[in-house]
Amino acid sequence: MILSCRILLIGSAIALASFALGEPRWRQSYDAGYVDRSGAYAGGSEIMHLVAHKGKMYAANGYWVDARWVIPPEGRKQSAQVLRLDQAAGEWQVDLDTGKTNGMGLEYMKGNVLKSVTFTRDRSGGLLAQPHKLLVMAAGANFEKGGAVSVWVRDDEKGAWIHTLVRHGSSAGGIRWVPRDMEVHRDKVTGEERLFLSLGNPGIISGIYDESLPGKIRWERHLEHPFLSEGSFRTRPLGIARANKSLFFSEGGAIYQRIDGEPAHYRVILDLHEDADTDVGGIRGLSAVKNPRGDGESLLFLWAPGARSASQVKRLDPDGKGGFTMHDEANIMKLMSEKLGVEVTYTLGAHNMMYPVVDSETGEIVHIIGFQGNIRGKNELRWKGSALYGGAMYAVRRGNLSYALHEINNGYKPGKPILVSPRAFCLSPFSDNGIYVGGHDASRKISDDMAWIFEAPLEVVLGQAKGRDAELIEKESLRSPRLMEGPLHELRIYSAAEGRHGDLIKRFKDHTDQIFRRHKLEALGYWIPAGGPAKKRRRLVYLLRHESRYDAYRNWVNFSNDREWERVLDKPEFQGLLAKKPESIFLNEKPYSRLREVAIKQPGGIYELRIYAESRGETTALENWFEGQLRPLFSKHGMREIGSWAPFDKPSSGTSFFSLLYHKDREQAEAAWKGLHRDLSSKLEAVNGDVLSTQSDVIFLRALGFSPLK
Repeated sequence: MILSCRILLIGSAIALASFALGEPRWRQSYDAGYVDRSGAYAGGSEIMHLVAHKGKMYAANGYWVDARWVIPPEGRKQSAQVLRLDQAAGEWQVDLDTGKTNGMGLEYMKGNVLKSVTFTRDRSGGLLAQPHKLLVMAAGANFEKGGAVSVWVRDDEKGAWIHTLVRHGSSAGGIRWVPRDMEVHRDKVTGEERLFLSLGNPGIISGIYDESLPGKIRWERHLEHPFLSEGSFRTRPLGIARANKSLFFSEGGAIYQRIDGEPAHYRVILDLHEDADTDVGGIRGLSAVKNPRGDGESLLFLWAPGARSASQVKRLDPDGKGGFTMHDEANIMKLMSEKLGVEVTYTLGAHNMMYPVVDSETGEIVHIIGFQGNIRGKNELRWKGSALYGGAMYAVRRGNLSYALHEINNGYKPGKPILVSPRAFCLSPFSDNGIYVGGHDASRKISDDMAWIFEAPLEVVLGQAKGRDAELIEKESLRSPRLMEGPLHELRIYSAAEGRHGDLIKRFKDHTDQIFRRHKLEALGYWIPAGGPAKKRRRLVYLLRHESRYDAYRNWVNFSNDREWERVLDKPEFQGLLAKKPESIFLNEKPYSRLREVAIKQPGGIYELRIYAESRGETTALENWFEGQLRPLFSKHGMREIGSWAPFDKPSSGTSFFSLLYHKDREQAEAAWKGLHRDLSSKLEAVNGDVLSTQSDVIFLRALGFSPLK
């Protein structure tokens, strides 16, 4: 904490001195990975949004492919946060932790929407005495077979956030509960003023201002669209915009217009008739701009349909007859290639709206569009391990339809921080003619504490003045040393869907095991149940060895991005294999465990996995009893101990214990336990009851033919 404050103070002093000397420069306002004044961890892999609200600056972060999401530091994942900046050159503080404030145990990987919205009408449509401005955060939580969307509204007087669970439901059929945008719109027919929010595939919902509620917004019980027409969208809507007093939103390759009235309905004004990758989304950054060919407003957007996206900027102009004409403006891929002098194979941009600012020199409104891209050649300019350009490029669009490309903190070169993508832009609320830019895109690569925010004078951002590079000061990593200790093991249990157990085994035998080795995922054994009910027999159990908990995280990320693995998953025979999400338990091997000495190479025996659960959280006594009284009896009764472990992660590290045994056959195992029970009958009081009665699961296992342990 002292170090992070020192960095910001030094950075502030440098920035102030530079401005005093008339030398504009970039300044890094936020570098994720420190503890703020209240003791909260300020981190994130990405900055999703920047918002000026009532004289302060707010930012929403995300933790996609960040260790604090994947490896929970305190027994639960670090959820998305809202950060607050009270003054220029100050230190960002955590203002909201979505995981700790929803009251339901939900976890949110990304701060999907953050916006300052203004209501002018009450719930009956009457004019408010004065407009009410609210800071609203929306985020999606996804869990086993379902999801939910939550909204938080900030109480600016108390400095607190009020949570509302807006909607929840099933994730069957590929439904993703991922909000992306919100917009206030007043119905031209009914006079009602509503806040419209996209929920992801489920559709669009709305709410009205209700001062009597703690959260000030009364959300409708039913979705407005496509509730009664299509049921749900194929992809998630990515943008909502108002133009010419009408509301529009984009979904996939289509743009919808709301036809106001009671009831309201929607019409499609554009359909590009092309499949859109659900992760990329199709039409992005939907924004209203001045119509360059006549009166009214046009709709500007970026078309990014899939993996070969060139990020074509397109514009829809009203034709005066209730329709629209489409025009191509700029090809971001081509502009990026020309700027860098390198082949660009893919681009993605407009994570949010095309941000409008007034050019103080000309008085015109210009728009800023952030983007990222893959390059072929000049590998020293890539983010290591990917094809992504390491810098953060953006385009400035002017009223004459010209485009100029610039970069955050100037051109990227080796040694400068990896930025990748500017996602959010916001004018400073501190009367200093500055603009803040935040971003990074994890792009499925490890991005621990890679969220960033830079700030520069507006003329620097618009390319009218040269800004010197920011002075960057390295900070110490706050990663727990425990994550680097090892080795440790990972027990994974898969439950196959009915009729798919054989296909699951085939996938591991023919593909998964080989790709594991490529990414340092060392498999020690693969097993299937040797008996039990049909549903229990559809399981596959395996044990991995990792150098450390952090190495496991890194290797799993690399495995999931393996192109051969992606091709395997695309095969029809390997789709829909699992009945539920795999179970994963990271384990610390006990000092007395014999796993390092075990080498069973002859098939035919039976393994026994025992999971001891202690509901009172007193595993120390249980482990002491296991080591001192139970283990000495194993060899006496013909049992062979393979390994013993305690869970690595909280809270199970204090409530459970794992043991793996080996027997000649099932009959020998049953006879051995009967004899062991007799020997223990006079010693059970030592642990306040029969420890064997605390077992939560016992699985007899048979090694598969390709298992290292036979």
